[in-house]
Amino acid sequence: MVKKPGAVEGFLPISALMGFKRLFTDRVYDEVHPAGLTIFIAILVMSLIFRKGFCGHLCPVGFIHNITNRIGKKLKLTRQIKGKKEIFFLIPKYVLMTFFLFGVIIKMNSNEINGFIRSSFNITSDARMLQFFMHPGLLAGLVIVAIVLIGIIIPYFWCRFLCPYGALLGLIAKLSPVAVKRDEDTCIHCGKCTKNCPAGIEVDKKIIVNSPECIGCTECVATCPVNNCMNVVDRISKKPLPYATIGIGCLCILLLYYTVARFTGHWDSTIPSDMIRRYYMMLG
Repeated sequence: MVKKPGAVEGFLPISALMGFKRLFTDRVYDEVHPAGLTIFIAILVMSLIFRKGFCGHLCPVGFIHNITNRIGKKLKLTRQIKGKKEIFFLIPKYVLMTFFLFGVIIKMNSNEINGFIRSSFNITSDARMLQFFMHPGLLAGLVIVAIVLIGIIIPYFWCRFLCPYGALLGLIAKLSPVAVKRDEDTCIHCGKCTKNCPAGIEVDKKIIVNSPECIGCTECVATCPVNNCMNVVDRISKKPLPYATIGIGCLCILLLYYTVARFTGHWDSTIPSDMIRRYYMMLG
């Protein structure tokens, strides 16, 4: 039996959400998936400070969509969804976000959360997730392939329109002091910033880009042909920040939380390894 890397628990956001509520209500740190809770908190902090930089720079799903987006551009298949159509397509992820937040934060009490966290289902959820991706059923496989293929045509399709995690991070990011700013006086209105924005934001019509859909990728800054027209700025001091601030800042926060969690015992599970082994063996 190979020791499980704690980082895989980052793929268990619902369990982490329950652990997050339990941390505040019972003052107990998740002993089953502590790394998952640590990563969850780190990502919330990232969004509060550096927008949805996790989505644009660290998320593996975002990385896959970045690849499909580049393929779509090369094949000239990329299409953006804007206006009223965009609002319609955005509804599902916010409905899912509301469902999970209401179900966990409002509806579930401490006993129910404790029961779930200590259940065999939650203890083996990381192994179940691995089994799902290694041996997906026909329907699941078709859905995954469909999302990837759609991502070639519609940039960041899953991230923009279906991910409830991203919806939550986007709302938190509205409070971030970091944002992209466009200088109206030097802007030549070429439209390149809007054309290259994977989130479909009409950047050329905004002074400060504070949309919850902004993933902090800074593609708009990179493609602007006018020096210092597009900049990452601190909205409080109004001062420009280095180009790579969002990506590097998010990575530093993740590494900081990882290091602290390692030293304080909040990364590896405290559940006895023999017990975990027995639960895993029950999965067959």
